[in-house]
Amino acid sequence: MSKNRSRNPLAVFGCLVALIAVGDQAAFADDGFAGEWMLTIKAPGVVPYEGLLEISQQGDTWVAYVENGPAPIKIDGNSIELTLDTRDRQGFQFERLLQGTLEDGEMSGIMHSVGILKTAAEYGEDGSRWSAVRTASIPPRSSDHTIEDFAGIWVGIRGVDLRKYTMDLTPSAREWYAGYDARMDEPQKRCVSPGLIATTTWIFPFEIIVSENRLTMMYEVFGLSRRVFMNQTEMPEFYPESSMGYSQGRMENGELVIETTLLSANTRDFNGEPVGENTRVVERYFLSNDGNRLNMIMEQHDPDNYHRPPIRRRAWDKDMSALVFPFECDPDSFFRQLYEEGRMQEYIDRSYRRP
Repeated sequence: MSKNRSRNPLAVFGCLVALIAVGDQAAFADDGFAGEWMLTIKAPGVVPYEGLLEISQQGDTWVAYVENGPAPIKIDGNSIELTLDTRDRQGFQFERLLQGTLEDGEMSGIMHSVGILKTAAEYGEDGSRWSAVRTASIPPRSSDHTIEDFAGIWVGIRGVDLRKYTMDLTPSAREWYAGYDARMDEPQKRCVSPGLIATTTWIFPFEIIVSENRLTMMYEVFGLSRRVFMNQTEMPEFYPESSMGYSQGRMENGELVIETTLLSANTRDFNGEPVGENTRVVERYFLSNDGNRLNMIMEQHDPDNYHRPPIRRRAWDKDMSALVFPFECDPDSFFRQLYEEGRMQEYIDRSYRRP
């Protein structure tokens, strides 16, 4: 004989409320990921790495960009997994896998390195902590530094730049990039200027000299120099294109802002991402409160090659006792090896790849 088991309607209602609440929490967690974030990775022995993270949802798919380059992302409830393709200082590629959660409006978790270089490049980053806060919550920078405070010898420090290399390329740029051959096309291998972007983001030291209405930047890289014309509204007519371009600067709220145009075609760095002839590079330099650390954020506005402007970062410490050494480079070693390998004609046939 079966018993008639009646259900308590209040209990059923309570279960429904609980299920709805769980669903609402999951939906809220998912929705909470969208927007702009400042991503930070705290690895041992280096200044924390930083990068702009933008997350959006397109239909049922989550999309992420880091430093304006695409980054594979997975989101499940309040959990997130983000993959960053990056490189070390020698140009070798590896991936940073960021796994974590969103709680109380902030993201945090553990970073693992995957791929060929599982040691996460030079610094043993594997297992480092990462976090992200909304950019809207970061107060704007402002200082009373003057242009004279930027003068001095600046020595690069480890960290800061995520060195993400895959960017949001246009179709023509993807085609060009697919045909890149570092052995033949990398400019510095044949002692040719690597260009403004590579020069300013490498870790070599440089000196800033301040004079009336002008800055002069003397780089150790290839012994290159550039002049930044301050508070100038027009550029000279018929000024030629060059690897370092034509730079105009101004001060904004204690920051040095430099815009550079008239750049000849080149590459961003080791892996051959293009720099087009219509590129406009915007650099923002800002000092620590004591004036002894110089920070830089660079954007490459190059709509012929990128849907989104690639971002790079760098930082230096002031060291007036440091020496900016001469930079020696012997192009004969490059061409001699090509000749001995019987590849000179191949190099000549690829002349269209070089400006």
